[in-house]
Amino acid sequence: AARHSTRAVHSTPPPAMAGGSFAFVASSGGLVAAPLRLAPSPHQHVSPRASSSATGPAAVAASGAATAAAGALLALVAWPRRGRQHSWRARKAARKSVAGSVAAAASAAKLRVCAKAVESVAVGASVAGSVAGIKEGFDGRPGRTHKSGGRPKVVVLGSGWGAATFIQGLSKEDAAMYDVKVVSPRNFFLYTPLLPACTMGCVEEGSIMTPVRRLIEGKAEYLHAKCESIDTVKKVVRCCRAGGPTRPNDVTYDRFPEGDVEGKLTFDIEYDILVYAVGAQTNDFNTPGVQEHSFFFKEVQDAQKVREKITDLFEMASLPNATKEDKDRLLSFVIVGGGPTGVEVAADFADFCERDAIELYPKLVEHIKISLINTGDNLLSTYDQSISKTCMEVF
Repeated sequence: AARHSTRAVHSTPPPAMAGGSFAFVASSGGLVAAPLRLAPSPHQHVSPRASSSATGPAAVAASGAATAAAGALLALVAWPRRGRQHSWRARKAARKSVAGSVAAAASAAKLRVCAKAVESVAVGASVAGSVAGIKEGFDGRPGRTHKSGGRPKVVVLGSGWGAATFIQGLSKEDAAMYDVKVVSPRNFFLYTPLLPACTMGCVEEGSIMTPVRRLIEGKAEYLHAKCESIDTVKKVVRCCRAGGPTRPNDVTYDRFPEGDVEGKLTFDIEYDILVYAVGAQTNDFNTPGVQEHSFFFKEVQDAQKVREKITDLFEMASLPNATKEDKDRLLSFVIVGGGPTGVEVAADFADFCERDAIELYPKLVEHIKISLINTGDNLLSTYDQSISKTCMEVF
């Protein structure tokens, strides 16, 4: 995967990537960051940008391909530094090649599902196994119906790796046997292995986002809502969302408010089979200062916030009243975590500093400091040792 290594990446996904979610905190301007881990939680929402790019749709076929994807992306980290003469078209071509590798790896991806009779909860296995599990949930009797007399009802919660791979692996013939509904507050699938490359805009966010409705076309119905509670006895999912903004021109209102608020819409969905694929959220384990001073890195809006913060710091350091001490403080960046996400974010930011910053902020380059902090002895420790060594050499 790396330029200096021909050895294959380990096929087993690292723990931090196996669920398709990344735990990472970045801080800039002298702020302190702390390492994170994953813990179950509800999802978040951000307005999607529809894209016909091959990267997003092709990548949706993947579930556990995060390892191969990150390995392929390391080629971008190891891309030779050629200063200002470096060709942007060459870098773009390299990314296109990497996207092809990612798509190829994605085609072999697997997802696991634990099915238990009629009441099933998907937590991760092969798509074929999950579909078979659905059928076995009805004792091998495809003619069995919902109590209402209609088709058996399947509710999928989530729009991440688990949910997307499950829907992708469900043929239209199999889907026609059931009444399938997908419920998620995030109306797009995010190809997370390429998210770090969005930090400084090397990859457009829209190219790694695929609308959920495009994924489920001809197979299921999508509801833009949040699961509030599950009644496993009555087999009912309670969903909710805000009724709308108080002002017509307000597009930043909270679409999924907590508790009882005015105008909140709620509705129930019955199910025979429940596929629970809501993913996870970062957990700071009560580490002091993380919530107040650091940036999480898991969703599209996280990459946008980091980019906006970095830009703001450079502009503040450019002011005439900024002293040398101010510039050193403002342009000191700390990235915590030596896994795929931390390495990719650091590499993308370093590329920005070596190329764009030299042209845009020539007087500030000498004040830039990027620190990558890791608890282990090696970066990318879950991969082959030669890849870790190459990563250190490039950095």
